[in-house]
Amino acid sequence: MKVLITGGVGVIGAETSRKFVREGHRPVVFARHRDDSLIGDIVDRIDFEPGDILDMPRLLDVIKRHRVTHIVHAAAFVGAVSAANPPLSIQVNVMGTVNVLEGARLFDIRRLVFTSAKGIYGPIRGEYGPPLYRPMPEDMPKNPQRIYDSAKLMAEQASLYYAANFDVDVAILRFATTYGPGKTARHGKMGVTSQIVENPFNGLPFHHPYGSEAKDDFIYNKDSALAVYLAAVADKVPSRVYNIGSGEGLTLNDFAAVIRKQIPGADIEIGPGDNFLGMPYPPHGIYDVSRARSELGFKPEYDIERAIADYIESLKRMRAQSH
Repeated sequence: MKVLITGGVGVIGAETSRKFVREGHRPVVFARHRDDSLIGDIVDRIDFEPGDILDMPRLLDVIKRHRVTHIVHAAAFVGAVSAANPPLSIQVNVMGTVNVLEGARLFDIRRLVFTSAKGIYGPIRGEYGPPLYRPMPEDMPKNPQRIYDSAKLMAEQASLYYAANFDVDVAILRFATTYGPGKTARHGKMGVTSQIVENPFNGLPFHHPYGSEAKDDFIYNKDSALAVYLAAVADKVPSRVYNIGSGEGLTLNDFAAVIRKQIPGADIEIGPGDNFLGMPYPPHGIYDVSRARSELGFKPEYDIERAIADYIESLKRMRAQSH
């Protein structure tokens, strides 16, 4: 196996690169900018190729030169910058994905794993929202509200088209609410689940005005990377589309309780309400992950206690590397 990871130095991409290295592979990491802050421990075990997924000749050259057999497509234009620049968001997140799909088609790539997002479902209401929080299946209605989420859904549809019409073997992973090192810096105010860990670690308060009652499905970045790896190496991905989460509902108060054990004296305050992202619609819900469990063999390895302990150790290592 020779895997190309687009966006392989990003928040999910970095953990995915690390997972493939630990499984004995030497991934080709394709990204617009070289940033080793999240991959400092594996830089000598990857092949870095600078490039933009909008640059088709460059992308095809890298696939051909490295004799790539598998692709993980994690590159994306995220967050507030995506919302502020819809044309570029569509260009990168849709047309960039189509370029990757074309590369997979032209070079007979054995499997393409596309990282999608929970936001494609849009507002989570009725039985799937509070207070019932019935587990959300993959086939529930899609109604994305943000341009980023709309672009992700368009990219999903393009991927399924290539699977149906060009025999490109595609697996689409829709991640629940992710957390882990790097999200605070890279994802801004949407990185609440990382700020609640990183602020106390850095001796800062975490005071959030709302959302203490919101139940959500949280997944640690290392478990996201595990799911990507399993989807890449699975013999078959019959359903194509998979919810990737814990399948359990937790609150920010649950996070706070664990963090206070790990960081005594952590100053954490969370106001009331059932929406901790402060979005104009209810974004929180709990995934049905039975399809990923049965078809990919996916089972999260990090519960909240283990995840936060690992998160804090990762922050300590990153701090030591930067000094």
